[in-house]
Amino acid sequence: MKRDEHLATLQALGISSEEAYREEAFSRNIGLFSPGEQERLAEARVAIPGMGGVGGVHLINLVRTGIGRFNLADFDQYEPVNVNRQYGARVPSFGRPKLEVMIDEAHGINPFLDITPYPSGLTADNMEAFLTGVDVVLDGLDFFQFEIRRSLFNMARSMGVPVITAGPLGYSSALLVFTPHGMGFDDYFDVGGELPEEQKYLRFAMGLAPRPTHIGYMDLSRVDLKGGKGPSLNIACQLCSSLAATEAVRIILGKPGLKPAPCFLQFDPFRQVLRKGRLSRGNRTFSQRAKLWYVQNVLIKATDTGRVRIPDQPVVSVSHFDSLPQDVGTYLLQAAIQAPSGDNAQPWRFRLTGNDIHVFLNPETDMSFFNVRQIASIIACGAALENIRIAAASMGLYASTQILPDAAQENLMGTARIQPGDQAPEPLARHIWTRCTNRRPYDKRPLPDWVQADLKARIADIPEAGLHLLTGRAQLRKLAKVIYLADRIRTEHQGLHEHFTSMIRFNDQEARQRRDGLPLKNLEAGLPGEAFLRLTKPWPAMRVANALGLGRLVALHSAQGILASGAAGMVVVDGLEPGDFLRGGQALQRIWLALEHHGLQMQPMTALTLFRLRWIWEGPTSFSERHQKSLERVWQDLKDLFGNVDFENQGPVMLFRTGYGPGIRHRTLRREAEDFVIE
Repeated sequence: MKRDEHLATLQALGISSEEAYREEAFSRNIGLFSPGEQERLAEARVAIPGMGGVGGVHLINLVRTGIGRFNLADFDQYEPVNVNRQYGARVPSFGRPKLEVMIDEAHGINPFLDITPYPSGLTADNMEAFLTGVDVVLDGLDFFQFEIRRSLFNMARSMGVPVITAGPLGYSSALLVFTPHGMGFDDYFDVGGELPEEQKYLRFAMGLAPRPTHIGYMDLSRVDLKGGKGPSLNIACQLCSSLAATEAVRIILGKPGLKPAPCFLQFDPFRQVLRKGRLSRGNRTFSQRAKLWYVQNVLIKATDTGRVRIPDQPVVSVSHFDSLPQDVGTYLLQAAIQAPSGDNAQPWRFRLTGNDIHVFLNPETDMSFFNVRQIASIIACGAALENIRIAAASMGLYASTQILPDAAQENLMGTARIQPGDQAPEPLARHIWTRCTNRRPYDKRPLPDWVQADLKARIADIPEAGLHLLTGRAQLRKLAKVIYLADRIRTEHQGLHEHFTSMIRFNDQEARQRRDGLPLKNLEAGLPGEAFLRLTKPWPAMRVANALGLGRLVALHSAQGILASGAAGMVVVDGLEPGDFLRGGQALQRIWLALEHHGLQMQPMTALTLFRLRWIWEGPTSFSERHQKSLERVWQDLKDLFGNVDFENQGPVMLFRTGYGPGIRHRTLRREAEDFVIE
């Protein structure tokens, strides 16, 4: 309906004037406003630059409050990415100008509105006109539009117009009000002079919420200051508008209680916290400068270090091909090598023929005591096959996988045949690139039942595989003791120790040159732990450490990891043959990606499962007598914990710990995909 049609509808109802409509439409406001105050609101003019997540809701709230005049600016159009937080973002609105859609929405509520539109958005050329005759400005600009926001606030100050800004931060809203006679934008945020773009964003964010409530639960890896993107919820946008509209009414009606900058306020309903205060010198205070330094040099630096670049996905525009397009093949190999492998050994090779990608085991990569019968590497090849399948589906391609398709080809683990198809989008595909081993402590809160059910459902089409979870605190305490005993063996066995230290990359140069193994920082051992690893790299030094009881600290660290988790899990398969473990690798990778999908961290605890397989295949005598006694106790405790697992006939693929927690700070590296291609 257009505005004239709305007016005709009111005429049919016997409402022929703006006054008559206002008396009826806003009658329930009376009691909080006097009739005279409602009339004043109808005469007020509010300027809102931006009709996005916050600006659009500002408009609707103020229209329903009874504001009668608006200056509105926006140059953008609606698209699907706006749906989660922007009032006017609906399927019929896609491709339409936001300003046009929101004016229609506003007229649908009050067709008597006086709206002056600025379809080119807010610019330096129209800013003075945009602010002329305005009672108050409600800032609806995107967070990353810093310079135009700065110009707006400064010009409004010079023209005697107050500006309200409310920012959605996590579930919360932070509120600031700038008045012509209060502290100015540049002084409060300390943004005078030339500053890098990222520094401007940081100062704006830290000044907006000087005592932030949201940092603890926001995934900072999703905040991209350089790319101008970050997470935002409609919940917070609605809250922003409630706070900002209240201050607009306070200003227009001259009600008491206005607290302009340097006063600040942040309300977080998720944490049920209200924080407010006064920064007498804005961001120039010592505490603010210290916070800015910490955020820039610790939080953001750590997040940038842990952030991974996701390669651009090829566009497949053909319905048939006899051989893989080169860019598709390269992309799928890049996805394959993101799979996990023991100590990041990357034990695979690939051959591309026609539509097929053949995955081969490279047994020379890992000949360690851990990798009994190459089982850890076989599991890794299964995970690589799963990555190929998922990455292909993300491009609309169908990948049929065959396990051990040709016994005559030595070390051929599986083949993925890629064909054009009509595959549904694969939600796990993005996590191929972001999945990682996280050795940091996690939150102890248990996994919700629905997450546990989803993890098991993800592998329902791999009937040979199963997932068993431990979520009770008593179970995790018992498992921690089991892990402690197993990891004692790891530090006391010369071959295991020497292999592990050979895979540690003790400096950045070595890590970047070799692009395999484990960068020292990735181990999250802390400075004392790193010093211990350096000193005990030679086996004689480790023997001395073990004799002094210091080796137990490594095992204790692993046990504490289990205690600092929300759950532990074991992936098993029905059988002990290589094909079983290849399917187990597929199931493991799918579960790992699903954990990432649910915002959970994960760390494999591989010693137990690999020791168990060596015990079954090579016999107890492959361990020392002392270690045999420890393992006999471990096996009994393991059977008690995982009562539904048949440890004599089922193959343990991997034990792992998981939970909600901070992201990784130092990632492992990968060699180039072409390094693994064979003719």
